[in-house]
Amino acid sequence: MSDATQIMSTNHRSTVLSSEVRENRASFLVLGVMMTFLGIEAIALPYFASLAIGMLTGAILLVIGVAQAVIVIRKPSWRGFPHWLSGGLLSAGIGLALLAYPLAGVLSLTLLLAAFLLTEGALRVLLALRLRPYDHWNWSMASGVLALMLAVLILTQWPEAALWILGLSVGIDLIFSGWMLIMLAAAARH
Repeated sequence: MSDATQIMSTNHRSTVLSSEVRENRASFLVLGVMMTFLGIEAIALPYFASLAIGMLTGAILLVIGVAQAVIVIRKPSWRGFPHWLSGGLLSAGIGLALLAYPLAGVLSLTLLLAAFLLTEGALRVLLALRLRPYDHWNWSMASGVLALMLAVLILTQWPEAALWILGLSVGIDLIFSGWMLIMLAAAARH
């Protein structure tokens, strides 16, 4: 593809994108305001937000597990029947446990978050070391170190951290996502 064709293609995509955003500007604005408001609420009430996240996770796992088990039971001739049935029942069982014992669910989910952050942080640091001769490798390093620090904070403050970390994390993400949508809607106005 020639440079001129590539530039025209890029300009066409940005024109289409900007017209789509312009047409849906009000929706982006409303969604952005809602997400920002809910993020502020989650940060203001992190304990309740953490419990809600744990219970929502339980409900999702329960529905998925039951649906999987029902579908598999209707097809007992499948080769992987026992594995799929076991997986569905396990998912449903974990979902029920999270709903029946929401505080224990929040504790467990917080440990899973810490394990994820430890793993992801270590992988980002390793990636940064591989990218080191290139420009901007330090962003990967900073991201990895930040994830590792957050994981250590969670683990050293566990189980108390479980009462607020999930709600705080989701609240921060909702605020940034909401603000991004608000800015996108504002930019589409011009």
